[in-house]
Amino acid sequence: MRETCRALLLRLASLFRRRRLDEELDAELRSHLEMAVDFNLRRGLTAEDARREALRDFGGVEQTKEIYREQRGLPLIETTLQDVRLGLRILRRSPGFSLLALLCLTLGIGANAAVLSWIEGILFRPFPAVAHQDRLMALVGTARGEPGNPDVSWPDLVDFRSGCPRIEAFIAEKITGVTLTIGDRAERATGSVVSSNYFDALGVRPILGRGFEPSEDVGRNAHPVTVISYRIWKDRYGGDPAIVGRTQALNGLPHTIVGVAPEGFYGTFVGYAFDFWVPASMQAHFDPTGYKLEDRDARWIEGFVLLGPGVSAAQAQEEISAVARRLEADHPDTNRGRGVRLMPLWQTPFNNAGALLPTLGTALAVVILVLLIA
Repeated sequence: MRETCRALLLRLASLFRRRRLDEELDAELRSHLEMAVDFNLRRGLTAEDARREALRDFGGVEQTKEIYREQRGLPLIETTLQDVRLGLRILRRSPGFSLLALLCLTLGIGANAAVLSWIEGILFRPFPAVAHQDRLMALVGTARGEPGNPDVSWPDLVDFRSGCPRIEAFIAEKITGVTLTIGDRAERATGSVVSSNYFDALGVRPILGRGFEPSEDVGRNAHPVTVISYRIWKDRYGGDPAIVGRTQALNGLPHTIVGVAPEGFYGTFVGYAFDFWVPASMQAHFDPTGYKLEDRDARWIEGFVLLGPGVSAAQAQEEISAVARRLEADHPDTNRGRGVRLMPLWQTPFNNAGALLPTLGTALAVVILVLLIA
């Protein structure tokens, strides 16, 4: 190991002593060549023949130099440095063209990085601050195997939870718009009715207080509690560290604040930034069509699933389809022809990511064109 390190250091040092080492090499080669010529002269050859014979026996001076340089240095680094020097000389010869090419290349690389970040953020990791997005999929309802009402009923979701051990979590959500009243100030706000496991399943830990408890999924409007967004906490409450336990009115009903979501978490709908979340038991308060947690035919949930570690989408789909077939047999009046399909997050019909694909494709094509021009 010590010898290897020493050899590497010597090779690195040779990069900074190239001229001196080349001069020493030239002197040494001349010395060997002169010795060979003298030897041939003593053999009775003429001066011209003696030198020709010495060069032939030597095998080529320039080839010997190249072999020695490769052995003493780092060819890859030396070649790179030579390319850089050549590029700089070309830049000096045609500064206008070089500046234009450099500008196009800079714009192309910057735009390419921006588009790729956009693609990753929208298609592959659409939800900031959410963990395990590679295992998160949309749960989409189907009618006779074809896209229909994409929502799922709460009783069906409960049965899927108990019948699909390969799926780590089933997450319910429904976007809602409300009147948010804080003190004497009222404003429109966007929030979400969610299952109690929402924050835990997404790996999102409130920075103050807690998420929701399993008991808060049960009962009609029985648990008027809420987790507020970081923005609301900062803008409307001034970042009050004692915010937990205070109340704010949602559609006129006071809700106790039990937690504050972390900065950067906006919810699980592309294009929306939620202001609050409430547990599933409060569904009827935010839905003028009534209470739906006990109605198997009321499909209102926009759901997600978190696959278990090592579980493929195909395995999870097979398991959940088996439960859907059983529910169809057990509840023909409400579930005849009904199924569910697991889909990538960007393809879910209740998100807007898929609609952005044409825009992403156009932006990527423009970036490639700029790079080709450069």
